[in-house]
Amino acid sequence: MSYAGHLVPFTYCIAPGSDLPCRKILDCWHERIDIAAYLSEILTPDEIESITAPVKPKVLQLLELVQKAKTNS
Repeated sequence: MSYAGHLVPFTYCIAPGSDLPCRKILDCWHERIDIAAYLSEILTPDEIESITAPVKPKVLQLLELVQKAKTNS
């Protein structure tokens, strides 16, 4: 079991260049393994909440980035 969807390996989904798994991991892997159980073994409840929380609208994300840039300069 190494690929799903568009030939993306599971290892990439678990560590996609950030500290947390991809937020789509539950959607992509639920038919192949009990991904919810696996994630509950390796992540804290706060981390699971973080990857399952609804994504902020793009405009809000951009405004937050602008505000962060202003405070850092």
